[in-house]
Order: sequence, then C-alpha cells, then structure tokens
Amino acid sequence: MLRTDLLSLFLLLSTTLTFGQISEKTYYRTPELEQLALSTEGHSFSINDDHLEPVTVQEYVGTNGMIYWYRRIATEVCLTGDCRPIDVGIYWDFKGDFAGLEVFKEPLTKTDHSDFAAWDYGKLMSILKDDWSPLREYSLSELVDEKPADGVDAVTGATKREIAEAAVEKAVYTTHTLWHLIHVGEKEQLAKLTAQRMTQNHQMQKILSANRTKFLPFFLDMFGQGHIPQDAFTESIVLDGLTESTDPTLRTIALNALQQLDFSTPEMQDRLAVIYKAKKQPERVEILTRLKPAPGLSKQWYDAVADDLNADNPWLAVKILNTLKSSSSHSPKVMEMVETLSRSDIPVVRKAVAEFKQARFKSN
Repeated sequence: MLRTDLLSLFLLLSTTLTFGQISEKTYYRTPELEQLALSTEGHSFSINDDHLEPVTVQEYVGTNGMIYWYRRIATEVCLTGDCRPIDVGIYWDFKGDFAGLEVFKEPLTKTDHSDFAAWDYGKLMSILKDDWSPLREYSLSELVDEKPADGVDAVTGATKREIAEAAVEKAVYTTHTLWHLIHVGEKEQLAKLTAQRMTQNHQMQKILSANRTKFLPFFLDMFGQGHIPQDAFTESIVLDGLTESTDPTLRTIALNALQQLDFSTPEMQDRLAVIYKAKKQPERVEILTRLKPAPGLSKQWYDAVADDLNADNPWLAVKILNTLKSSSSHSPKVMEMVETLSRSDIPVVRKAVAEFKQARFKSN
C-alpha cells in the first residue's frame, strides 16, 4: 500500500502545470512561453505538413486576445532507425512565426547520446526562429556527405560544412527535423487560419486595440490577400493605414491592401479623395495604380484626380486617364488636356487617351 502511495505521489510530482492544464513533465520550455498566459477551449483545426498530409493544430488565446497555435508531435529524427525519437510541443504566434518549444518524455539528445545542455537549447531556439535557415534547402538525406570509400568515418558521413553552423553540434538531424516541422508552409497556413478565426469570433477590434503596432501590418496583409472581408471597420483600418504610416514597409502593405477595397460608393471615394490630396505625387501614383476600376466617380474624387492631369508628368497622366474614364461626364479642363495629351510623342500616353475616348463614347 505504501509503495502504491509513493508511486502516485511520484507521478503527481512529475507533472507540470502548463497554461492552466496538467500535462507531462517538460524537460525544456522556451523561456518566452513562461511569459504568456495562454488558455484554450480545445478548438482544433487542420493544416498540411511538408508532405501535404493533414495535421492538427490547436488554438490558444492570450490575455490580450492574440491567437497562438500549438501542435504536439512525436517523431524520429534520423534515417538509420537507431536514434531516439523526440516528443515535442510547438507553438506559433498569430502570424505563424515560431513562438516556442516544449520537450516531453526525455531531453533532446545528440548523436553521442549526451543530453542537450542549456547552451544547446539556446542555440537551437535561435536557429528555429530563423525563417531563412540554410536547412530550408536540404532534405534529411542530404545533411551529411557521402561516406568515404576507404572506410574512414564508416559509421556516418560528416555533416556538410555549409550547414554545420546552421545546426546544433552533433544534432543536425534533430535541428533539421524541428526546423522543418516549424517552417516551410506552416506560416502561411496559420496566418490565414488566424484571419479566419478573428473574423468568425469578431475579435479584430479587440486585438487591434490591445496592440495596434504589432497587429496592424498583419491585418493589412491578410486583408490585401483577401482573407479578411470588407466592412465599415476594415475600410477604416485600411484608410487609416494610408494616412498614419511613416514606415515605408507598412505603407507598402497598406497600399497593397487598398487594391482589395471596393470603392464603388461615393462615400468611400470622398474619403479617399481627402487622403489622396494630402499625399505627395509619388504616393498619388501608387494609390491610382492599385485602385480597382469603379463604375462611376463622385465629384470630390473626380476633382481631386482631375486637378493633377497635365502634360508635364506623362506617367501620372496615364494613371489619371485610366481612373477618370469611369466617369460619365467630364469637365472642359479635362477634355482640353486630353486633346493636348493625344499629341504626345509617348505611345503609352496616346494609348491611354484612346482608351479614355473609347470609354467616353460608350458611356454616351
């Protein structure tokens, strides 16, 4: 009886509390995970692994509403069959970036069967955070050079020199396996899944309010790819992205998102006109380049664009003509400038004028 009680106590002490749930003892957990207060309602979803086979990921949520993804997997890490398997839990953040690792059952080991030291885990984490590791270019069978014909190093080939620095020493197979479980397609699928879940749960406003700087680029990118639907809230965020951004990268993402917006309503066109007039000429060209054709133009939008039409900037004139041709009527100033541009020596300008006149003829 005493032995049974001691065994029960041992098993209890061998567990650890992970995000509010009892789980197996973890031999390693990425330090950053300790800072996250994640919870889950057990919602699971399917994505495809490197071999296009479906695998299950579980949804976790942070206190600020941010979504995280988790996958538990036990697998071999070499081709010979004589290595010890790994049992790990992998976490990704809402963007699909690697967020952390848990190691279960037993520590990670090297080819000499020694356990990973703290330094090894630290190097492993830095490698796993690298989206563009050289490991991306190699399959498991390509990690070592061919065995020498004279029998030297007969047990295994030497690790290829070009990837030796991209792996934990004496653990290239483990490093490669974990890196490929985390990257190569998972990021894009998880980002899309996050956008889907935010839309379903109506969590976009809450998440954006909690951390606008971190979340806005992701939101704009997902909208630009068509993974988030247009509504009053998303319209405002995309337009705000155009007006708020001082970061060139964020500005580019916002411009790309602009091409997904439906600007067919006069209200949306009037809002864009205000933004357009506040921009310098290069950004005005970028805005006109990304807009979808509209069935008609509001007076405010027409006037904002028409004011820029002149022969001094042929490239801008082409963009403006392509926008103005959607209007059913035109000002005398625009028609006068169209005749001037029709005599341009630049073929692309004359082509734009011809298309403008053709559209005007059809509308009449």
